[in-house]
Amino acid sequence: MKTNKFILISLVITFFSCKKKDSTTPTPPTPMGIIALHMHTNIDATEADSGVVVIDYLHHQKFQLNIAQFYMSGIVAYKSDGTPVQISNAYLLKNITQEEYILGQVPAGNYKSISFNVGVDAATNGINPASQSGVLGIQNPTMWFGNSNQGYVFMNVKGYADTTVMRNGQANKAFAYQLGGNNQLKNIRMPDKPNNDYIVVTTSNTTALPAEFHLICDYGILLNGVNFKTNNAVATPFNSDSTAVKTIYNSIPNIFRYEE
Repeated sequence: MKTNKFILISLVITFFSCKKKDSTTPTPPTPMGIIALHMHTNIDATEADSGVVVIDYLHHQKFQLNIAQFYMSGIVAYKSDGTPVQISNAYLLKNITQEEYILGQVPAGNYKSISFNVGVDAATNGINPASQSGVLGIQNPTMWFGNSNQGYVFMNVKGYADTTVMRNGQANKAFAYQLGGNNQLKNIRMPDKPNNDYIVVTTSNTTALPAEFHLICDYGILLNGVNFKTNNAVATPFNSDSTAVKTIYNSIPNIFRYEE
């Protein structure tokens, strides 16, 4: 009799244990949405399309951009509570003509800031673009210095400047600057947006209609202080100690601002 009673109790315990386990509710998936960068190429307050001569009264410059592009990597979006969301495998090549850049999926929520590198990480920088695809592949104009010891061109700027004293002549002095090398990777952390202007990501955001951080890339600030007449053609990592390279490199964090 005791044996039968023990078996009955064991069966009851097993039944209820199994039933409890089977009724466990699975964790719902995290709601996700698509986030993007919308970036304009400016000289001061003027949008600088390729070949357009712009007078930058703020920095007493007059020049045109024919090529103005740079790599972006290591992109992180920050939620309203400060939580960082790393956007994996996001490499962008910002140029003059393209403004919209899809970053990828992030958890739905409010986002107050974004950070990124101008350039590519050291591991990627050592890979020949001939073995890569997309923006990391071979580009025209080239964004590669020629071998894995020199790596990618992080920033490539070319155009023509007016070098007359009063800036009342023709923009006919060619300039060309290429920055690169692992020691010139520059990290940018944008300031927090006010809480009434957060980027709101929802599940309704798609690649066709993403949530966007709107940025301006100001080449008037980037080239402020560069002497187009005397130091007009510089490429790194070959001339990383030149005055023009140091000026441009130190100006990179200041060229980005939110579009109002």
